[in-house]
Parts: sequence; C-alpha cells; structure tokens
Amino acid sequence: MKAVVEKTREMRGMHIASKCSHCQAAIKSKRRDFSEQAWAALLVWGEIQKTTVDQPICENCYDELREVLIDRSQEIETAVAQPAADQKIAGKARKATKLAS
Repeated sequence: MKAVVEKTREMRGMHIASKCSHCQAAIKSKRRDFSEQAWAALLVWGEIQKTTVDQPICENCYDELREVLIDRSQEIETAVAQPAADQKIAGKARKATKLAS
C-alpha cells in the first residue's frame, strides 16, 4: 500500500522525499517550484549548493530560502531589468552616432 501512495504522490508531481537536499536532515521534504531565476539567484548568492537545485527540501529550508528571495527581491528585479536598460542606452548611443554623422 505504501508503494502505491508513494507512486501516486510521484505521479502528481509532489516528489516527496525523506531527506532534505539542502540541510541533509532526515525529514519529510518535497520538491519546490522556485523559478529558474530564483534557483539561479540563490546559487549565485551562495545560499544553496548546485546539488540542491530542483531537489526536495524540507519546510524549514523552504521558508528560509523564500525569505531570502523576498528580502533580496529588489536585487533580482534590478538584475532582470539591467539588460533592458543596457539595450536602451546602446540604442540611444547608436541613434546619436547616426545623427552626428
């Protein structure tokens, strides 16, 4: 019966595990749906190891990592907006060069 329950959970995408991939605690853990950008930010900031990405984590680690993302959300927004700002500056520079010619 237990195998059927585990299989059902797996099929539903819950990905239940008995060990947290972040803190390594022997505790019920499940895969969390952080975006690729969120996982990347946590990795760059040194909050997680590469082996934690897309793996089951416990509730405590989830809450902690979620708080980090919320606290540092301005950094994420700035980083995402940066390429667009760079493109606008480059476009204005090209336009100014054409006008000067």
